[in-house]
Amino acid sequence: MSGDLTEHQMELLARVLQHGGALSSPFGHPGEDSLLEAVLEDIDTLEARGLLSVDRTRDSDEPERIALTQEGYDALGMV
Repeated sequence: MSGDLTEHQMELLARVLQHGGALSSPFGHPGEDSLLEAVLEDIDTLEARGLLSVDRTRDSDEPERIALTQEGYDALGMV
């Protein structure tokens, strides 16, 4: 499964793993050169594929906390 993930998606999964399997907001750096929009797209994609679970802020679609699912650990080879 990990073979069809982009390099950025694999980096995001690895970053969550480095933080003990869960990562809280903010997920990017604000500003003109921010990659935040791309990170949010990757979070949505990985959530749709079942690799991340996402807690969203109340009354918003913005992710507040992301965590690896078992499938996310498997994609990283952490069986």
